[in-house]
Amino acid sequence: MSKKLFLMLSVLTFLFMIFAIGLAQEEKAEKKEEPVYQYIGVKKCSMCHKKDGTTPSWEKTPHADAWTNVDTLKLSDEEKEVCKGCHATGVTEDGDFLANVQCEACHGPGSEYKTMKIMKDVELAMKNGLIIPDEETCLNCHNKEKAPEQFHADMPEKFDYAKMKETGIHELPEEKAEEAKEKE
Repeated sequence: MSKKLFLMLSVLTFLFMIFAIGLAQEEKAEKKEEPVYQYIGVKKCSMCHKKDGTTPSWEKTPHADAWTNVDTLKLSDEEKEVCKGCHATGVTEDGDFLANVQCEACHGPGSEYKTMKIMKDVELAMKNGLIIPDEETCLNCHNKEKAPEQFHADMPEKFDYAKMKETGIHELPEEKAEEAKEKE
């Protein structure tokens, strides 16, 4: 084989390899999967949020005992999947059942935003799965279609977000910080 032909074949092989590597990297970038967020549970959230008052104020809401309070959920309903969707939070990666409407039921699974470094930057926390709840978040459970009348005859016809926001959620750390500033 002549040197020219060998050199040409070598260059073509090299170019083909570069092209193939480029395609593989492009395909890998296209297949980049969204992270799978995992539930961690209120005990882990409380490691920081107990200090700022969020957890103690949540404990006073109906959400804190939505699964365990027999007035809100009959023992016979505990095995119904439709009930678990709203009266419980989910299951951790280790398989632990998270009873009641815990932090992550409204804020999203915390596995990727749980660290102090990430939580100090709300934008970064949101990029890592944190949800800032709004009326739509609440309507995922607080609506007649989700909770059929046979389970919730006392549920109001229309969910009053403004009214329920006053009683159904925890105090917000920002509100407590502003209250402290006002007292100074």
